[in-house]
Amino acid sequence: MKHKCILSLIYSAGLRRGALINLKLKDIDSKRMLTRVEDAKGGKDRYTLLGQNVLKDLRKYYQLFKPVNYLFKGEKGGKYGGSSIINIIKRASLKLISGKI
Repeated sequence: MKHKCILSLIYSAGLRRGALINLKLKDIDSKRMLTRVEDAKGGKDRYTLLGQNVLKDLRKYYQLFKPVNYLFKGEKGGKYGGSSIINIIKRASLKLISGKI
């Protein structure tokens, strides 16, 4: 579920890896269906759209993992690692190429 949410947010919201890693719970605005990206490209804050299906998955993810500060926490409780994001994308693309998705 975590990996699905990560891939969905990167794709649907057009997030960069660093922006995704820095997302906090407060950055998800489910009422307005927006995701707030702090210190995005060029050092500016911006909002991006939050899809209905992504929100459903994020709610499931929240129930399973119960993040406290950062939306995606790493194994040691801090931020999720950038190299972990790259590995998730690589594995998903290999599954897509091999027809397993």
